[in-house]
Amino acid sequence: MTHAASVFFVDTSCIVACVCSWHVHHAHAVAEVEQRLAAGEKMATAAHAAAEAYAVLTRLPSPHRLAPRDALALIDGNFLDGAVALDASGYRALLRRAGADGVTGGRTYDTIIAECALRAKATALLTFNARHFAGLEAAGVQVVVPSASAQQFDMSAFMPPAA
Repeated sequence: MTHAASVFFVDTSCIVACVCSWHVHHAHAVAEVEQRLAAGEKMATAAHAAAEAYAVLTRLPSPHRLAPRDALALIDGNFLDGAVALDASGYRALLRRAGADGVTGGRTYDTIIAECALRAKATALLTFNARHFAGLEAAGVQVVVPSASAQQFDMSAFMPPAA
């Protein structure tokens, strides 16, 4: 009998840290992702987080801003294969819950990411904004902030493609 690989989810903060070598959390994010992939876990993310990461990467201040084609290549090559998206009824249900729960502002986007993590049956969510996802622990998703305890791996897979 074959067991399905466990799924870990990455949010926007983790995607940006993974692809930006100058980012303060780059080494920790890449090490955690690589360690999990090497252990046979599957990576997933919210389609919304991929779009949000693209927006961030293409609007960073100079000299860190990426050209749209470079941001797309990094996100497409590393994160989109495991993208999870809500359909119209999923958004309707999510927004109704958000309204009833008093969710406002940018936390709405975290709610989308959390819902996608649940739909992917993720066992862990990698983020540098743990307090934004505190409710996931009760649903059985471990919220993990990548740290120096993760082993260091080859980070070349997350570098921009050569021109």
